[in-house]
Amino acid sequence: MKKTIFLLAMTLCYAAGFANCTNAYASAGYSLSHAKKSMEANNFEHQQYYAERALSALEKARDENETCGCPKAGDPILNGIENLKTALSQDKWDNGRYFTKRALEDVEKVLYNLDMCALDEEPQQSAAPQESLTLSGSGPSMDDESPNSEEWDTKLSIRQTAEDELANIQKSIEKLAAVFECERARQIVMDRKTKTDEDLQAESVYSIRSFYMSQVVALHNKALFALLECSKK
Repeated sequence: MKKTIFLLAMTLCYAAGFANCTNAYASAGYSLSHAKKSMEANNFEHQQYYAERALSALEKARDENETCGCPKAGDPILNGIENLKTALSQDKWDNGRYFTKRALEDVEKVLYNLDMCALDEEPQQSAAPQESLTLSGSGPSMDDESPNSEEWDTKLSIRQTAEDELANIQKSIEKLAAVFECERARQIVMDRKTKTDEDLQAESVYSIRSFYMSQVVALHNKALFALLECSKK
């Protein structure tokens, strides 16, 4: 099963930018899963056992993040490691659970920041220059209210291409979820946002491209994590 998941991960990582952080994301995902089990444990021994496994996975994510090159994930990884080590040094169930909960929050930040790094976001462009131009004129004309033809075509093209590719990815995930009997993976494709014509008119080309890139990254990472979870059953 591990070989299958490895091949699946490589298949899902169709963009090099996403592939770089896949291992770190998977290890952080394992850490999150173990931390949750530690939180749910009803005895001290099991709590410590899963906290130790969560620590091991997060330390692995720390090492893999060096290759991934996501500085945003560095601090929450270190904070999570510190909290898990503190949890393991406790001799009471309540205290261990408290620090494990803090580590759980840290790992969630790690996963979020890895998503953000995969997007490779640039600073948002300010709308101020455009507003200044509008104010400096005699007032908005009909041409100002209508989207530039070339820019509008670009926006429509981005949306159409991205929606088509996302639909293909969803179909692949659904097929794999059926093959591996992984209901969790199937459920993640059921909730996805899209852009209306009004959204396209109001937003920049960069913003629209970033939106769809985030959709691809999130879908990829959630599918990988869900399948990794199913592989442990």
